[in-house]
Amino acid sequence: MTLQKRSSKGLQFQSSYTWSKSMDETNGQSGADDSASSPYGTDLARRTVDRGLSMYSTPQNWRFNAIYRLPELASSGGWAAKVLNGWWMSGILSLQSGYPFSASLGSNRSNSGVNGGAAGIDRPNLVLGRNNGNITSGTSTGCLGVPVGTPLGTPILYYDPCAFTLQPAGFLGNAGRDILLGPGLANLDFSLVKDTTLRFLGESGKLEVRTEVFNILNRPNFAEPSPTVFAGTGTATVPPALATAGLITSTVASSRQIQFALKLLF
Repeated sequence: MTLQKRSSKGLQFQSSYTWSKSMDETNGQSGADDSASSPYGTDLARRTVDRGLSMYSTPQNWRFNAIYRLPELASSGGWAAKVLNGWWMSGILSLQSGYPFSASLGSNRSNSGVNGGAAGIDRPNLVLGRNNGNITSGTSTGCLGVPVGTPLGTPILYYDPCAFTLQPAGFLGNAGRDILLGPGLANLDFSLVKDTTLRFLGESGKLEVRTEVFNILNRPNFAEPSPTVFAGTGTATVPPALATAGLITSTVASSRQIQFALKLLF
């Protein structure tokens, strides 16, 4: 859905909203093709086992941009007009849902031998009644290594490892592929610009002074957390969660950046 306002009285803007869902079985054949989960299916003979959200599936995506030219405060001509007139501002707001990712094991517990039995392919069992809504928000139900009431959705513990258990050795876990959604993105860029007419450079001559601020609110936008819940090599069905399970160690956008620019048009 798109809403557009053409320039009038100095204001113009455009708003675009997308609601979507994309599903597949795997996203590619290499790690570069799918960074959110394994590019390999857990059972090559039953591809439906891995049917789930695509790694690039974004349920909600909104972009809004606007330009506003401030009214002239002084009559044309003279130094007052050169200082007070020609100001305008613009901004771009970006809001979107997080990308899907899979909870995984650090070993080939199913003994499937997929990709030589590499880690990160098998998924654990999902505890009855748990879903993305109560795995990544609220507080943890508590288990070995995670105290009861630990806040979820934070960089320290984004999802609840206690929502998963180990399946018996030799079996696939029942947790679906890409059932969790990572952190969303929110970003606001802002520009303040001053145009000064310079007639000696010709009819269109002017000096443009720009101040641009990227991520003006300095909001951290976090990457997906570590997806590996258990090592998966023990016999206990509820082993201690790995210390890195649910831990976020990087961001996907820069902190606040400010730049200044001069542009001469003639």
